[in-house]
Amino acid sequence: MPFDPKYIPDAVDRYRRERDRYVKLADRIAEICREDICEQNAIRAQVTFRVKTPKSFEGKLKRFSTRLDKNYENVGEIFDGIGDLAGVRIATYRHEDCEEVVAHLQKALAGPNGEIEIDRKDKNTENRENYYRAIHVQVALPTEQQVGIYDNVGDISCEIQVCTMIAHVWNEIEHDIGYKPDLGEPSDDERYYLGQLGRLVRQGDLCVSGLLAAHEKRAETVTTSASSNSSDKAFVDQHDFVVKMRDFAGFALSNFSGASGQLFDLLVDIDLNSPSLIRAALGQVEHETLVRTMSEFNEYLSSKGECRWRVDPETSDLLLIAVLEQRLTQVIAELDGRAGRGRGRPTRLHSLALRFQDWRKEQAGTS
Repeated sequence: MPFDPKYIPDAVDRYRRERDRYVKLADRIAEICREDICEQNAIRAQVTFRVKTPKSFEGKLKRFSTRLDKNYENVGEIFDGIGDLAGVRIATYRHEDCEEVVAHLQKALAGPNGEIEIDRKDKNTENRENYYRAIHVQVALPTEQQVGIYDNVGDISCEIQVCTMIAHVWNEIEHDIGYKPDLGEPSDDERYYLGQLGRLVRQGDLCVSGLLAAHEKRAETVTTSASSNSSDKAFVDQHDFVVKMRDFAGFALSNFSGASGQLFDLLVDIDLNSPSLIRAALGQVEHETLVRTMSEFNEYLSSKGECRWRVDPETSDLLLIAVLEQRLTQVIAELDGRAGRGRGRPTRLHSLALRFQDWRKEQAGTS
């Protein structure tokens, strides 16, 4: 039985009173997605957020009041059952980056049980005329971040939609055309053009992935060319940094982009902004030696109960450890100036540098 529409006015009134909480939550989640996930891991994407208006919320409730599966018995159940009042969208360039984004979301925004709610919506597998493709992830702000202005958002959640930029076009157009119950079902002509657009979207996703792969291949060719002086040129951006430095220790890392954002910014700030400058500063480095150092450092972190700061030898953390070995004092001085009262929380890189310093001091004291 559908829920009683008499609950709608009270639900809308409550939402008007509490909407600012959803705005704060969506804004903060979007910031995490943009800075800690996409920028930090060199994932090309656009991050946006929105919060439903009271009018939109009321319209959704009116539509739900005719559905048998929405049998809410009170206002509280309405709010417990609707998870998209706050929404964030991550629109990636490449389709294959969508799953990588979800993996990072699981690490950054997992709940107390270490999991997040994931719904992979690919309607094309069920209905060849529907090309909707996105991954919906339901998250809440981690407990340790529910402080200050965020101390009243712990009981609400945010829906993150992850899709490609091209798929986003189809999703929005189909929603605007098909989500009009007063007009009935879309016409044959509308279905035809939606199908045509859907096929173009799928082809477009393949083209974008191929284009970026070809661009990266060209960048790698230029970088490794004996006649090229690219090793003396400053990095153009974080993506250029990833391409040029992934094999700095003689071992090409396929996931060097992981955790590269803060490291790239640091290297630029301490005037190590080209491959030649970095190699000159680091001297001769060996992949096996760095991996062994990282393993020992991870053991130290585990012994201190700080496993969340573990470093990953498959990512740019490999270069980070090499930099810390040679420029630890300079790195900490640079990062100390960015954190503290009025300047924000310490970054992951800052936290790792301080713990690396403690580890080396402890080793020196026991040797």
